[in-house]
Amino acid sequence: MRRLFPILLSLLYSVSMMAQDVVLQDSITDVCGTEHKFKAKQLIVPGSLITVGAVGLAFNDKLGGWGEDTHHKVDNYIQYAPVAGNLFLGCLGVKHKHNFADRVLISATAYAVEVALVNGLKYTVRETRPNCADRKSFPSGHTATAFTGAELVRKEYGWGIGSAAYAIAVATGAFRVYNNKHWCNDVLAGAGIGILSANVAYWLYPLEKKLFSSKKNKQDAVSKMVVPTYETEHNTIGFAFTAVL
Repeated sequence: MRRLFPILLSLLYSVSMMAQDVVLQDSITDVCGTEHKFKAKQLIVPGSLITVGAVGLAFNDKLGGWGEDTHHKVDNYIQYAPVAGNLFLGCLGVKHKHNFADRVLISATAYAVEVALVNGLKYTVRETRPNCADRKSFPSGHTATAFTGAELVRKEYGWGIGSAAYAIAVATGAFRVYNNKHWCNDVLAGAGIGILSANVAYWLYPLEKKLFSSKKNKQDAVSKMVVPTYETEHNTIGFAFTAVL
């Protein structure tokens, strides 16, 4: 377990860098305001994680898979906790920035981007897992899923709740290494992809809002979308259809 500390510290340090650049506001910002504008500094943390992960491809035999094959499956479930929080905490009365329909739209976009990036790299790089189960190790899809949700929670509810979501995401990545499913560089790259995917969804939101909203009354628009899900363990993709009136 001691050898898991470097990856935990790397992920936690990246999260702390993001926190230093964020000033929490008490008022709800305009949903199509500055928070949806592209800012180059938003690429620093995910870009760094993805770069380190990619460079690590040459050294994964030294960096580890440090765990042993285990039967712990908690990471199969907790990876979805952050996005569930993003969608439903607002319904429980927690102060939020977007209504439920918009949260679904942003989440669907984020996971569409994440699935495309993760699958594209898995089938291009074809890195062998530490347990030699298959050649779909890079990047970690579980970690990407968890970090996508964590960044969505941070952006929607602020760092107070976002820190808890990020703790779950870090735990997901650590379990992937501990269970000998991924090398450390896979997890770091997955974290970067997750954070990047959430930000891309926020950048695209104003455009999507125009496309999905009625010209006569945007507030009464019917939001229909397909939310993609991807299970790396069994290499399966699922879709959930959502319609919000």
